[in-house]
Amino acid sequence: MLNCWTTKGLLNHKNIGIWFFTFILIFLNSHSTAAKAYIHIPGVVHVHSTFSSGHYTIEELVKKAQKKQIEVLILTDHDLVVMEYGIPLFRELIKKREERDSVLKAGVEKYLADINRHNRIQKDVVLVPGVQSSPFYYWTGNPLRKNFTAHNYRKELLLIGMTSIVDYQKIPVIHRGLTTDYFSELLPRSIFFLTAFVLGIFLCFQKGAIKKTGLIISIFSFFLIVNDHPFKSSPYDPYNGDQGIQPYQDTIDYVIKRNGLVFWAHPESNYSVKGVQLGPIELKTEHYPDDLISSTNYTGFSALYGDTSRMIDPGRQWDMVLKDYCRGKREKPVWGIAGSDFHIEKRGHEIDTFQTVFLVREKKYRDILDALGKGRIYAMRKAGDNGLKLSRFTVEDNLTKNSAVMGEELYTQNIPVVSGRVDALDSKKNQVEVLIIRNGKKWQTFNGKTPIEFLFEDRNSKNGKNYYRLEVKSNKSGRLISNPIFVTIKRKNK
Repeated sequence: MLNCWTTKGLLNHKNIGIWFFTFILIFLNSHSTAAKAYIHIPGVVHVHSTFSSGHYTIEELVKKAQKKQIEVLILTDHDLVVMEYGIPLFRELIKKREERDSVLKAGVEKYLADINRHNRIQKDVVLVPGVQSSPFYYWTGNPLRKNFTAHNYRKELLLIGMTSIVDYQKIPVIHRGLTTDYFSELLPRSIFFLTAFVLGIFLCFQKGAIKKTGLIISIFSFFLIVNDHPFKSSPYDPYNGDQGIQPYQDTIDYVIKRNGLVFWAHPESNYSVKGVQLGPIELKTEHYPDDLISSTNYTGFSALYGDTSRMIDPGRQWDMVLKDYCRGKREKPVWGIAGSDFHIEKRGHEIDTFQTVFLVREKKYRDILDALGKGRIYAMRKAGDNGLKLSRFTVEDNLTKNSAVMGEELYTQNIPVVSGRVDALDSKKNQVEVLIIRNGKKWQTFNGKTPIEFLFEDRNSKNGKNYYRLEVKSNKSGRLISNPIFVTIKRKNK
């Protein structure tokens, strides 16, 4: 009797719906729990090999990574290293060109083949292809005087994860060679000279002085057509001043459309702020942290690297971009990485000094790129042989216990609970300072010795999209920067 009633109760249409949705919730919760069983994989982003300006071959880099227990290397050799200066009116015909080793010079097919080969013959280190790109620069001054300057050559992007040879060959940078990519855009500039050339040819069939004039016009316009041809690799040239953010935005959009990832390389590097003299040329690149705000659609930027990095301070450019995302003014957030810019081992900068740690379910190529693209990473700079480990960082609903990690978003009607643990790689008790930043402002600051754990309920959190991120500093263990965890709060009105 009881069994019969229970069966009927289970089978009526209302209860079937309830049981179905209960099953879905259980499945999603169990799936979510599995998805959060991430392992931490130490990696290094922004590494140069002998394909461009690096000191070591890819094989040697793999061996060094193995020795330091680095499990991911993201190679970013220069795509093209070329500077040109041409004589006015005939810039393309009469010019001085300097070129150094690069991926395009060596051959993209060789570069990708070497990376793929080392991924096949060993499994300790996952190699991810990429390039460091300088899409644009511009000249000021006079080559015959001491004011001859190339601006913004060091304003660079890291283009990561593209696998097609053609995709690398067609990156929109100046001086890349002949191409039809911008033919329709550049053709109108050539039409004027083409018209003059046709007119000159017509006049050549006349008599006397008109014929001589036609010959001069046709010859002169022919050289101008060749000089200002529409088969360039970029719609920009270095002779018309600063072109703003657009040359870089074009490169960003190009890579994103091809399922790659884009990171600003070193926005506050001091390398050439005051100018670096190379013979008669001065290289000068001002800090460009505001380009994080003026550009869109990119994946992230180097939050830690071997120079100043003030844009990660509370309320500055990174937080401004993240708050725009929370307000719906940007389609996606941007993530911080550690940019190694590794060329050669030297004291204070070994291959593992700047690490980007990936949170993945499996140590596979696609999982690494997925974590990098979705912000399940944190940046760490070692101090000597020691460093910091972000063993745990989550935001949890205080009632349902649903939680999110870096790069993820938690939806809740309740109180978010921020918790985590920081360890030292040497497992010793090292003094650290932990700063929790909420929505671009300092929220919690505390000091202690590793291993240090923390847990805070955010009872003053407001409805809408919020975020939390961490900064950890230690004299003996270096520095650590987390990526944000987003929390959308929708409390019911009482």
